[in-house]
Amino acid sequence: MKQLRSTGKNYPRSVIRFLAAVLFVQYFFSCTSPEEAYIESRIDTEMLESKLEQMAVELIENLAVDRSHLPLVDVVKDFHADTTGLVNTGVELQKAIDHCNENGPGRVFFPKGVYLTGTLFLKSGVHLEFEEGAEIIASVVREDYPIIYPEYKANTDRQVNKSLFYAENVTDISMTGKVLIDFQGNHPSHYHTFGNDPSRPFGMRFVSSQNIYISGLQLWNSPQWMQHYLNCENVMLENLNVFNHSNRNNDGIDIDGSRNVYVRNCRVDSDDDAICLKSNGPASCENVLIEDCVAASHCNALKLGTETTGGFKNIIFRNCQVVPSVSGWHHINGIETTRTAITMIITDGGRMENVWVDNITARDCNTPIFVTLGNRSRKHTPGVPEPKIGVIKNIKISNFEATGAGPITPSVTGLNSDNRIQNVELENVYIEYTQPGLESDRDIDVSAVLNERKPKYPSPNVIGRFPSYGFYFRYIDGLQLINVEMNLKCNDPREQLIIEDCSEVRENIL
Repeated sequence: MKQLRSTGKNYPRSVIRFLAAVLFVQYFFSCTSPEEAYIESRIDTEMLESKLEQMAVELIENLAVDRSHLPLVDVVKDFHADTTGLVNTGVELQKAIDHCNENGPGRVFFPKGVYLTGTLFLKSGVHLEFEEGAEIIASVVREDYPIIYPEYKANTDRQVNKSLFYAENVTDISMTGKVLIDFQGNHPSHYHTFGNDPSRPFGMRFVSSQNIYISGLQLWNSPQWMQHYLNCENVMLENLNVFNHSNRNNDGIDIDGSRNVYVRNCRVDSDDDAICLKSNGPASCENVLIEDCVAASHCNALKLGTETTGGFKNIIFRNCQVVPSVSGWHHINGIETTRTAITMIITDGGRMENVWVDNITARDCNTPIFVTLGNRSRKHTPGVPEPKIGVIKNIKISNFEATGAGPITPSVTGLNSDNRIQNVELENVYIEYTQPGLESDRDIDVSAVLNERKPKYPSPNVIGRFPSYGFYFRYIDGLQLINVEMNLKCNDPREQLIIEDCSEVRENIL
C-alpha cells in the first residue's frame, strides 16, 4: 500500500485520515479484479438462508407450542354465546376474550357451532382455539364494525378502517383450529363499492403487535384483504387455507412492514395478490421466510410491493407452487389466468436488498417474472416529505420453471441510466412461452415507454410488451444469467432476448 510521505508540513489529523482512506480505496481496487469486486457484492445466499432458518426455528419454539396447560374459557358454557348463527353473539365472545385477558394468559375455546359476530378485539395473552366444526360468520351490519385508525400511520389508512378480527399493540396471541371463517365479502351489502373503499372491512388486521401465531384456519371471502399484518414482529402463519374471490382488493396474505415472519404450508387462492409483502409505512419488511406454499391469483402470486416506503430486506420465497385459480376465468381484478408468478417492485422510495426466490414452479402466468424500479413517489401519509427514488440490489431467482407464459415479456428494469438495479442473478431458469406478441412489438420505443410509464402504477400490463419475448433487461449493473432456457412453443416475431444499457453482464443461455 502507498504510504503517506512527510512533506515537512503539519496537516490536521482529519486531513491525514481522509488521504489515508483515499489511498486505501485506490489500493483495494488495484488489487481486486472486476470479477472479484462483483462477486463480493452479490447476495450471500448461504448466510441469508442460515439467518432465516434460525429465525424460523426460534419462532416455532416460541409460538407453535402446546398451550393445553393454560386456563380455558368456553364461550358457550361460560359466556352463553349463541351457536345457531342467527343471532349476533359478538358481545358474549368479546366478554370471553376480555375475561381471558384480565386473568390470563389463557385460552378462549369455541365449541362446534355457528357464531355470528361483528368486530372482535384480540387482547394480549389470549389464544383463540376452535373445535373442528366451529364456524364464524361475519356480520354484514356496518354498525357492528367500529371505525379504527391505528397509531401507526400508513398508506392503508386511506383504504381501511374496520375489520372482523383486530389487534393493536398486543403481544402473545394466537388463533388455531380447523374453523371456517366466512367473512361474507360477497354479501349484497358490499355491492356498488369500488377501489379501496373503507366501507368494506378487512378480514383480520393486526397492527404493531408481537408474537402472533395463526394455524389451521379456513378463511373465506373477505370484503377486502383477507389478512393484514402491519408493523408487527415475530409472526408465524402455517397450514392456512385461504379462498378470497368475492370482491375487489381480495388479497390473500399481506405482510406489511413486519419483521421476523415465517409462513409455511399455506394454500392461498385469491382474486388479487396471493402472498404479498408490502411496506405502507416507514417500517421495513425484514427477515421473512415463505416456503412450501401454493399460490393462485388473477394478479400476482408471490409479490414484494406495490407500496414500498420502508423497503424490504432479507427475504426468501422457496419451494412454492404457482397454480391457476380454481375460480377459473372469473375475475374482478387482474386477468383470466395469472398476471405474474414473481413480482418485485420499488416505486415509493425504500430499499429492496437481499431477496432470494428459489425452487418455484408456475403454470399459465402471463408474465412469470417482473422486477422494476419505478418512481411513483407516493407519500405514505399526508404531511411527510415526498419519497426519494428507491434502490433495488442483490436479487437472485434460481431453480425457477414456468409454462404457459406470454405475451408480456419477463423483465428486469431500472428506472433510468442514473438509477439502476444492482446485482441480479438468474440461475437454472426455464420458461416455456405459448402466447405470442405482435409484429409491431418489434418497433416499440422502450425508452419512451419507460419514461412515460415508470411514474405510474407499477404492473406488467401498465408497462406493456417489449420487443423481445424471452427476457428484457435494462439499466442493471451486475447481471448474471446462468443456465437460462427460453423455450418458444408458438410463432412469436420478436427477438428472444434483449439486454440494453447493462454493465458487468455474464450470460449462459441454453
